[in-house]
Amino acid sequence: MTTTPQPIASSSKQAAPPGKIPLTIDLLGRLKPAKVFPEALDRSSSNAGSSSPSSSSTVPQIISIAFDDTGEKALTSGEDEGFVIWDMKKGRKLKNFYSKKYGVALARFTHKGNILHASTKLDHTIRYQSPHDNKYLTYFRGHTGKVRSLHLNPHNDEFISAGDDGTVRVWDLRLTSGEAVGVLNDMGGSVIAAFDNTGLVFGVACTDLQSVALYDKSTMDSKPFATASIIDVALNHISSPPPRPTFTSIAFSNNGDYILLGTSDEAHYILDAFEVVILRRLTGHKPLGKFASGEEVCFSSDSRYVMSGSADGSVCIWDLGTEKIKDGGAHNDPVDSRKNRPAQTLLPSRVVRPGGTGDEETRAASRCVRFNSRFAVMIVGGEELSFWLPAPDEDAKIDEGW
Repeated sequence: MTTTPQPIASSSKQAAPPGKIPLTIDLLGRLKPAKVFPEALDRSSSNAGSSSPSSSSTVPQIISIAFDDTGEKALTSGEDEGFVIWDMKKGRKLKNFYSKKYGVALARFTHKGNILHASTKLDHTIRYQSPHDNKYLTYFRGHTGKVRSLHLNPHNDEFISAGDDGTVRVWDLRLTSGEAVGVLNDMGGSVIAAFDNTGLVFGVACTDLQSVALYDKSTMDSKPFATASIIDVALNHISSPPPRPTFTSIAFSNNGDYILLGTSDEAHYILDAFEVVILRRLTGHKPLGKFASGEEVCFSSDSRYVMSGSADGSVCIWDLGTEKIKDGGAHNDPVDSRKNRPAQTLLPSRVVRPGGTGDEETRAASRCVRFNSRFAVMIVGGEELSFWLPAPDEDAKIDEGW
């Protein structure tokens, strides 16, 4: 007999509430696919690899995963130009939609349970949709290039987008005119952006400039209050000049201490969210490449763990520890001098694999990874979608779920 996945508590020095299981590296290391959904995508779609020009895949792939505020629903979008709502309690599909005319990418739940998504065809309009009657509510127009990032403000109905047109735009879902409430132009190249945990600050990363800048949302027309070149000293031994990582995602930790800067290369970066210096290099995964990277790396809700997909289909998990990470320099050292010190490289604390008999060289990449801390469920997307649960452990008393 199967049961609903049990809620868990995030890891901390406090005991877990009654009935909740603490989130630990051992629990994460036991994650295994519990359900696989080949039907998550329309495999007859002619758009296989449309968002990944360098991909050799001949079938469409999952390209984004998101949860609603309750954690009880998940939303996926795919190269088949559709998106699907999933029931996290029962581990099943609830509803699917298609947007063949406009295409779908970066699908997100709003706080009210509606859907926001970028477009991949005709134009680069961001579309706001009601899943209840499958109607568009508002069209947010302004981007003239591919939208690379789309993030909701955690505390209100604003959202932020950025992309290949070199602009960052802040919008408000309540404005039916679909006009941006704030715009940053000419950012130096393709950019990505995200709000911090307070919703008052946002960060912008630019690959061409190899920089991250922090802005006060209320004065976004002014200069950033913090900006820094992202210098990975460890790359100096590879070539001269050293290779330039391609930044594909940016996210702030819930505790406000860190920025997770995802790349399409061999390292993701943990930055200090205040001084914008590299604290840790996260390596050990097989990079997805420029056109597939962007949705494969994320924080756990307690800010302690980072999870990343890999080109070999595995998921790497890094444990950042319970104490705030320091960069190794003296507290009164100038920030510029600390940037020139090599950051500590972390190898994965655990690597979990999908199993099966496929060769690692031919196994499909884990292109999208998101972890639902409420139910200890990890969703992995690529050529198929899978829900992962911790394997049963006699001591932990964890049910298999579903």
